[in-house]
Amino acid sequence: MPTYLYTVLDSSGATHQSEIQAEDKSAAAALLAKEGFVLISLKEKGRVRKNALPGFGMFGRITSLDRILLTRHLATIVRAGVPLGEALDILIFNNAHRPVLKKILEEAKRNLEEGHPLSSIFAAYPEYFPPVFVGLIKAGEASGTLEETLESLGNQLLRDHELARKVRAAMVYPLILLGASFGIIVLLITFVLPRLAVAFGRSNVHLPWITLLLVRISAIVSGNKFFTLFGLLAAIIGLIWFFRKPAGKRLLFGLLTRVPVAHDLIRYLALARFSRTLKNLIKSGIPLLEGLDIVATSLGNESYRREIIQMQGEIRKGVSLADIFRKREEYFPRLVSSLVAVGERTGSLEQSLETIAAFYEEEVDRTLKTLVTFLEPLLLLIMGLIVGGIALSILLPIYQLIGQLR
Repeated sequence: MPTYLYTVLDSSGATHQSEIQAEDKSAAAALLAKEGFVLISLKEKGRVRKNALPGFGMFGRITSLDRILLTRHLATIVRAGVPLGEALDILIFNNAHRPVLKKILEEAKRNLEEGHPLSSIFAAYPEYFPPVFVGLIKAGEASGTLEETLESLGNQLLRDHELARKVRAAMVYPLILLGASFGIIVLLITFVLPRLAVAFGRSNVHLPWITLLLVRISAIVSGNKFFTLFGLLAAIIGLIWFFRKPAGKRLLFGLLTRVPVAHDLIRYLALARFSRTLKNLIKSGIPLLEGLDIVATSLGNESYRREIIQMQGEIRKGVSLADIFRKREEYFPRLVSSLVAVGERTGSLEQSLETIAAFYEEEVDRTLKTLVTFLEPLLLLIMGLIVGGIALSILLPIYQLIGQLR
């Protein structure tokens, strides 16, 4: 049954705009007349139009920072009393250098003029806008609080961006150490060892097993530089591709959860995002079950996603959120269940979730510092053992050669 968008006048002369389902246009007009409305306009509502998007390298995508700026700017413009259509025109002009975002905003403007809500066009591009983004905007449209919802969404996206940035920043120094150690190993194997191997062969020195092993590896690498480089690049690309897949993510999470500090960091990140996202969804008027469904797909943590899906079944049976958390202390510590229990009893669940999110965001900062403090000496030790082992394999034959000369 088609849907029709209408504008009518009531008995007091006030204008109303909404939509109605009917067999055809005449039936829709008859239904509105029966309700006592004077029909001004009536047109069939079309489907959301989604066209192919351009992609130009780094400009052919939408980053987390783009989403933050989009929500912040849109909230500011709407707060100033500018109609949504005009607000989109301003954003289209301001994002002329971002082809993909500009195209989506143009589609949003076109579909808005056809009567579609703003959230529907964002929902048509799930690869750029996650469920929590679409869900919050949809809730803001339904409740008439789009301005406040956009502000809350912008704040949440900013916090998520800051958390991700802190994690990346904390990993910079360990990655530099790994890169430096890898570079030293490559230098020794491809340039130093081949030359020394020639000298060792002429002197008839008995080589230790570790030196023989490294000399053979060096011969393979030096004799097949193209295939070695190709194999190395293929391995790196293959690993990146694998760890972006669900199976790879599960394996990576499984490995990281066996490292004490990393396990805590993953849990604190999940709890901080869970609490803040659910708080914003509830604040926007989204029911708890629907909110949990959105959170499950937005966390990016497979273990928590499975637990949240199971929780939904228990909530349908009338079990309180705090009691559900108490059964899952491995995922939701006692602090979470206690604060949620207080929030449910006092009707301040949003405030309790805000407190939990703030607490675990601070824990993320503290744990990141601990993790870096733990990784630095560990990586230095590993790098020292590897480089020291290679150096020892080179020095032992040299000492034997010097002994023969004496």
